[in-house]
Amino acid sequence: MSPRTMKVTIGGLYSVYDVPDNKRRWNGFAVPGFTVDQVHQLVGETNQAASDPDIGAAEVDTISIDTQGVVSVRSGTYDTTTVVESDQKDGLFYVGAYEWAWEIVED
Repeated sequence: MSPRTMKVTIGGLYSVYDVPDNKRRWNGFAVPGFTVDQVHQLVGETNQAASDPDIGAAEVDTISIDTQGVVSVRSGTYDTTTVVESDQKDGLFYVGAYEWAWEIVED
């Protein structure tokens, strides 16, 4: 039997991502873990949103991955940066965990 998955997005701003359903929730929102390939996709999407004049960089958190594979999230609102390490148990990156409103997309 394959592991259960769920689909998540943020208000249609980002793509829908298929991630493991870990049953973790924060204020009713999912707490998804992402593969490194999914994080690379999120890097592009967050940077695109930050460059959209209708959204504004001050409102968007952006993600980067350096040459050593370190994932960082820069808060557009608070001008802070958080390093997101891969989880030691499952190897996934919990980008925006317990902070971003990751909605579960129903099929």
